[in-house]
Amino acid sequence: MYHSSHIPDLVGHSIDGGRLKLVDTLGSGSNGVIFLAEDVQSGPIPTQYAVKCVVRAAKSTRRYTLQRQEIHFHRQLSYHPNVVTLHKVIEEKYYVFLVLDYCSGGDLFNFLQHRRDYRGDDAFVKLLFLQILDALAACHAAGIYHRDLKPENILISEDAQHIYLTDFGLATPNLESKTFGAGSSLYMSPECIGVHPSRPAYSPRANDVWALGVIFTSIISGHNPWNQACLTDACYRAYLRNDRFLIDMLPISPSANLLLQHIFRHESIRRITLTQIRDVVEAMDSFFMRPDVIASGGEYLRSSAATYFEGSPFAAHFLPASPSASLVLMEEGNALVNGHPAGINGTDTPSSEESDTTTPHTPQPSVQQPQLDVVDLTDAPSIVQSMDLPAAGSLKRRRSMSPGSLLRKFVDRFFTD
Repeated sequence: MYHSSHIPDLVGHSIDGGRLKLVDTLGSGSNGVIFLAEDVQSGPIPTQYAVKCVVRAAKSTRRYTLQRQEIHFHRQLSYHPNVVTLHKVIEEKYYVFLVLDYCSGGDLFNFLQHRRDYRGDDAFVKLLFLQILDALAACHAAGIYHRDLKPENILISEDAQHIYLTDFGLATPNLESKTFGAGSSLYMSPECIGVHPSRPAYSPRANDVWALGVIFTSIISGHNPWNQACLTDACYRAYLRNDRFLIDMLPISPSANLLLQHIFRHESIRRITLTQIRDVVEAMDSFFMRPDVIASGGEYLRSSAATYFEGSPFAAHFLPASPSASLVLMEEGNALVNGHPAGINGTDTPSSEESDTTTPHTPQPSVQQPQLDVVDLTDAPSIVQSMDLPAAGSLKRRRSMSPGSLLRKFVDRFFTD
C-alpha cells in the first residue's frame, strides 16, 4: 500500500497541460496529499482549487479498483449542495489528481475546537446539523454508505452557514458489510467494531447513523460520548447501565438526550432512521439544558457546562453563578475540568504514560484497518473524464479547508464508575 510519504513536494509544478499550478500544500492523509492549485487561465485573480494527489495504481489491481470506486461515488454525489464538488480527474504517469472545490473556512473539527460563538445557539445548531444529515441522506438515497463520517470529513464555509461532506475513500454500496473496523474508532458503531463475533456482517447504513449521533453529541456538548462503543470502554459501559448517563454528565436538553437514546440503540435494527431524525430535529425547541437544571446538577455536569459555554455569547444565560461551575484548569493548552479532559482536543489520544494519572484510563482496543468492500465497476466511466473547469463565478459558494486533512481525533472523554 502506497502512503502519502511516497508523494514528493509538488509545489511549483503544473498539471492539466499547465493550466493548474500547485502553489501550496494544504494537508495530507494516509494515502494522499492535498495541494492548493490556481487556475492560471482564470484571470487576474486566479480561481483556486483543492487538488488531492494519490499514487496511481496499476490497472487490474485492488488499489486501482478502490481508486475508481472513490471517484465514481464522488462524481455521483457532486451535484448535491452539501457535498464538495469534484470537477475533474487528471491521470498522469505516476499520480492521479482529483480537482475539487477549494474551501478556505476549515473543517468541522477545527470549527468545533476553536469557535465558541455557536454554543447555545439553537437556530445555528439546527441549521448546521440538518445540512450534515441532508448530505448523508443523499449518499444513502444513491445507495452509497460513507463509513467514515466524522468532523474532519465535513467542511464548513467561512461564514459558517454551509457545510460540505467529502472523502468517499471508505464508502461502500453494500447493504451488508464484512469489513469490520472500517473508519475511525470514535465514530464506529458496536457492530462495526465487531462486538458481535457471531454475526458475519453489519449494516453500513446503521453505522452511518451511529456516527451522526456521535457528531451531534460533540456539537451540542463539546464532548464525544465515549472512545469506543465496546464493553472495554468505561463510558460506554456506563451508558448501557444507565441511558441517562449522557444527560447526567452533559448540558444537553431532554429532547436531545431522547434522540441520542434512539440513535445509540445497541441493536442496529432498532436504530432510528435519517428521516425520523430530521423530523425530530426540526421539531426540537432546544438542544441545550435549562440553566436551572444545570445549576441543580452534579459537580461534573456543572463543570462540563462551564467548559462548554465559557466564551460563548450565551454563557451568561446558561452558566449558574456558582464558583464550582468554573473549575476549569489549563494545562499545556488543554482544558481540564476537575482533573478530567474536557472540551475538544486536536491531539492524538495520549499513551498511558502521558495521561493524567489521576484520571481513570478508558481502554481502547486495537482495531486493524481492514480491506475495503469493492464494488464491480467494470462498466463504470473511465477514471479520466474530459471536463472543462467551470468559470470562476460558477463554483459552489464554499469556504473551507480542503478534503483529506490529517487524521485527528477527539480525545476528550468523561468518566464515571
